[in-house]
Amino acid sequence: NRTQQHDADVSVPLLRFFRKRESVEPKETPPPRASLKQLFRYSSAYDRLLYLIGAIVAIATGCGFPLLSILIGNISQSFVDAQTLYFSGSRPELPANVTPSPGTEMSPDSQNFTWDIFSQQVTTYCEQYVYVGIAMLCAATIEITCYLTACENMNHQMRREFFKAVLRQDIAWFDKNQSGTLTSKLFDNLERIKEGTGDKLALLVQFVSQFFAGFIVAFAYDWRLTLIMMSLSPFMIIAGAFMAKLMASATAKEAENYATAGGIAEEVLSSIRTVVAFNGQQFESDRYNEALKGGMRDGIVKSVYVDVGLALTFFIMFGSYALAFWVGTGYVYDGVLTPGTLLTVFFGVMMGSMALGQAGPQFAVLGSALGAAGAILEIIDRVPEVDAYDECGEKPMKMDGRIELKNVEFSYPTRPDIKVLDGISFTVNPGETVALVGSSGCGKSTVVSLLLRYYNPKSGKILIDNHEVSSLNLAFLRKTIGVVSQEPVLFNTTIKEDIEMGNENVTDGELYAACRLANAVNFINQLPNKYETVVGDRGTQLSGGQKQRIAIARALVRNPRILLLDEATSALDAESESVVQEALEKAAQGRTTIVIAHRLSTIKNANKIIAMKEDRIVEVGRHEELIAANGFYRELVNAQVFADVEDNAGKESGSLSYRRQSV
Repeated sequence: NRTQQHDADVSVPLLRFFRKRESVEPKETPPPRASLKQLFRYSSAYDRLLYLIGAIVAIATGCGFPLLSILIGNISQSFVDAQTLYFSGSRPELPANVTPSPGTEMSPDSQNFTWDIFSQQVTTYCEQYVYVGIAMLCAATIEITCYLTACENMNHQMRREFFKAVLRQDIAWFDKNQSGTLTSKLFDNLERIKEGTGDKLALLVQFVSQFFAGFIVAFAYDWRLTLIMMSLSPFMIIAGAFMAKLMASATAKEAENYATAGGIAEEVLSSIRTVVAFNGQQFESDRYNEALKGGMRDGIVKSVYVDVGLALTFFIMFGSYALAFWVGTGYVYDGVLTPGTLLTVFFGVMMGSMALGQAGPQFAVLGSALGAAGAILEIIDRVPEVDAYDECGEKPMKMDGRIELKNVEFSYPTRPDIKVLDGISFTVNPGETVALVGSSGCGKSTVVSLLLRYYNPKSGKILIDNHEVSSLNLAFLRKTIGVVSQEPVLFNTTIKEDIEMGNENVTDGELYAACRLANAVNFINQLPNKYETVVGDRGTQLSGGQKQRIAIARALVRNPRILLLDEATSALDAESESVVQEALEKAAQGRTTIVIAHRLSTIKNANKIIAMKEDRIVEVGRHEELIAANGFYRELVNAQVFADVEDNAGKESGSLSYRRQSV
């Protein structure tokens, strides 16, 4: 379809235009890795006790495997002694062409060896195998249970602290951090921390214990053969440490790339209607795939590091085994070692070496957890310039709602070189309604953001009742102010619960009164479940006007002294706008109100109109005064009247054309 193709050709570049800023923003340096102490910061005393018990049991479990090497050596020696007994004449005569092999001599302790002793020894060693197996079964169960329990407790606490820290940050920080990236960190990074502090850490302790226990057993039985087998171990250790470091770095990069991809996915899914409207599905899919490529590359690199590390480990390990048997055979032939001692040393070193090889991936998981924890703790430890949890600040007993701005200058942190406000000064007396008008980007909404203290001004003062907003308690300040924005955000819950978010202590009577002021009672009562109706994700089950009236009611339940209306009717049709405008006028009665107006006809009755151009105030006065002044405000009014006339003419023309076609 040619029309659809044209729409796609136009829409996709439009989407790409809005994405340009993302590609030019400089990438931040990755956060430093956390230390082991920092990794376990949120473990309680109970968790640390569980980790201690689990570590002790893990050490015992690790020592169990080298003990098996002793049993292997003992039972092997018993079989050698039995073979020697067989060849010594205790059994029928050997064939003439069979001679005893070198090293089949009995051990010094087995000179009186008999078949009854052999049977008794084998039975004893088999029982010991069973006992060790039962002990290791119980120990491994206790070990993993302790580590997983402590890990879950600690991860739960860290997850809570991270989410709390994210909510603590100022708006300037959110301007630089995508919500999808934060969501990915909340799940992906914390999942990596969970892996690195749970059963994988238990296995790491167990394998390290097995490594040391295996070599202690080997040294105890014969230090010469053990040293020969260990001659290749430094290469294994160096290779393992180097691979673990590379893998930790690749894992951190992989997590960051997938977090970026997650941010894109979250953004697209939350704005799916816009994407579909612009035929941007393929464009967004390509953008997501491009973001995934970085994570995929880092994942492949990480896999290569793991593969090369394991290959080197096993190559060195089996090389040491070959060396052990080559040298050990000579020792047995010369009578320096018995076959049982050779096997004990061999299996002791083998189990220690295998443990070292198995510990490598666990070290990598721990390194990955340390890298992920660095990104999490960086956010938790960040103290914002405007701290939402700061308990300090004044809480005046009475607020009249007088607002004063004195020579305020401001630039957004993401664009510090561009002034948004340059020397703004004005006063709003208690109970007055003041309108801010001007072209897009002149700083109207920025004034609202500064009053709410989303940001601090670069210079100048913002006063409420002669108190600087920076000196007021932040929670108290925002409780004093009600806000209705252009695009109301409703949460996926009931209408009643959405309104209660404005004041968690509101009574049902106060809630219903706020709904009456907001002209919301009639449409709510027409809904099947009335106030218990679920509004859907972002309020999709309600119309724009209905959502706006719910937002007005939510602002009113806190009974604010100051009301900020940021283009509250600009996105509504004419019918919805009139209903919402009536609700806003009711809400503004008796309150200091600042209106950012989209339609200038709605602010004729304002006590004061402030006209802004670029980053400055150019005119101040009532509607009639500014019209008479024949300045910038009148230009705005005339431009809007002309636009409305054109819009109405277009509608009438369309209607006439439709009627002609119908005839």
